[in-house]
Amino acid sequence: SMKWYGYVGYFLAGGFLANAVPHLMMGVTGQGFRTPFGNPSPAVVNALWGFANLAVGWAIITGLGGLGWGFNRRVGAAALGFLSMSVFLAAYFG
Repeated sequence: SMKWYGYVGYFLAGGFLANAVPHLMMGVTGQGFRTPFGNPSPAVVNALWGFANLAVGWAIITGLGGLGWGFNRRVGAAALGFLSMSVFLAAYFG
């Protein structure tokens, strides 16, 4: 059985993965978008920031043991983090 902080890690990983999506999309479409480095940041900065979020999310997931193939608590925690960050970003930018 996984400790409580493992679920927190998966939740945070989901948040990083969700945050990667808008930055990668804006980066690859050549558009500026807000990052911690500017508002707006150039497309290249967004592509790099998106990749960094992807890498951190993936590193957390693999460091905690991966997700597996079926729906399980790990997948649920990561999905909840992804959903939470997605709703937060929608409200923040919308």
